[in-house]
Amino acid sequence: MIAFGFDFDHTLGTDHGLERKALYAYAQELGHPLDPDDATWHARLDTLLAEFREGALTADAMVHRFAAVLDVPGADVDRWRAHCYALVDEFVVPLDGAPELLASLRARNVPVAILTNGWTPLQQKKIARALGEDGRTLPILVSDEIRAVKPAKAAFDALVDALGVPRADVWYVGDNARGDAGGALAAGLRAVWVDRDGEPYPPELPPPTRTVRSLRELESLTENTIAP
Repeated sequence: MIAFGFDFDHTLGTDHGLERKALYAYAQELGHPLDPDDATWHARLDTLLAEFREGALTADAMVHRFAAVLDVPGADVDRWRAHCYALVDEFVVPLDGAPELLASLRARNVPVAILTNGWTPLQQKKIARALGEDGRTLPILVSDEIRAVKPAKAAFDALVDALGVPRADVWYVGDNARGDAGGALAAGLRAVWVDRDGEPYPPELPPPTRTVRSLRELESLTENTIAP
C-alpha cells in the first residue's frame, strides 16, 4: 500500500504571510508601527522569519532580535504568538484542490499525514482552519515537536513511522524543492514537487519522482498512475 505525506504551507494551505503580519501587529502594540508597504522592512522580517523556520533561531531569539532592531525593550514572545493566533481565521485558507484531494485519498483508505516545519500550536490551528475535519484528524508532525527540521532525514523518518508503511511506498508532496522534494528523496521516499509558478528545479538536486502544477493534477495521478 502506498501512503502520502504532505507539507502544509504553500502546498495544502496558505496563511498569506500571517507570521509577518503578526510582527507588524506586535510592532504597533510596542508603539513602533512599521509601514507594511516598506519593501526594506518586508525583506528584513522575511529574513528573520526564515531563520526561525529553518531552526537557526528559537521563537524567543527571533522576537528578541526583532525588538532589538526596533530598539524596544521587553520583548515577549507570547504576545507575538497571540497575534499569530488572532490572525488565523482571517488569513488561513486551503489551496485549490486540497480538500478534494484529501477526500479522494480518504475514500480509498490511503494513509495520509502532514509533515510541516513550524511551531506546533500555530500549525495545528492553521491546518484545522484550512482543512476542517481532515485538519483535526490527520496525523500532524511539526518540526518543533519532533525536533527535526526538513530537509533533515530525521523529519522524514518520523513521517514514515507515523504512516506505518515501507519508506519506498511513501510519496511526499511539497512546494519547496530543497526542503520537501530534495529532503524526501534523500531519505528514501518518493517526491512530488508542486510547482505552481513554473520555476526551474535546482539542477544540483536529484529530480523529483513527479512534478505537478496543481493539487487537482495530483488527484488525477493518484487515481490512475499512482494507484494503491
